[in-house]
Amino acid sequence: MQQEDLRPWAEQVQTYHMPRYDELPAIDLYMDQVVAILEDCLRLFLRDAQEKRITPAMINNYVKLKVLPPPVKKRYTRDHLCQLILICLLKQVLSLPEIQRLIAAQLETRDVRAMYDGFCAMQERAVISALERAAAQAGGDRSDMALRVAAEANVGKMIAEKIMDVHFPAPSREKKREKE
Repeated sequence: MQQEDLRPWAEQVQTYHMPRYDELPAIDLYMDQVVAILEDCLRLFLRDAQEKRITPAMINNYVKLKVLPPPVKKRYTRDHLCQLILICLLKQVLSLPEIQRLIAAQLETRDVRAMYDGFCAMQERAVISALERAAAQAGGDRSDMALRVAAEANVGKMIAEKIMDVHFPAPSREKKREKE
């Protein structure tokens, strides 16, 4: 892929605005409406237009696994949307149990609005920062650029997992540490 081919996508990503809490629908939604809104919000993060980031079955599983609170009378709130956006983006890096623990830890000190809006700002800054680092090597070998970005992603994932292990351990890991 030529540098020129990446430029329109990079410009679109760099100017992307994740919808904040108050920009999401304030009315309760049915599953098909939730999926449509999530697909629209997450479209930029998909590799191709045919890829699905979220399905009704996934949402039902998140509820069963208690990663997401259950809907009320089959309707999902703005808080559900916020948590689903976080889940969809974070599951690329963390396991569902880790996401569950991270959301719970966040909600101990802030409400869903503050957690979600803070995440949106972090995500947007991270995108800009990553694109700036990639642009700094724009004249180099494309395979080196892809490898470097993949290595940075791998290290970021490793650090996130280590923070989770130390500060928000899984219940089984916590019991294991107590025995030692």
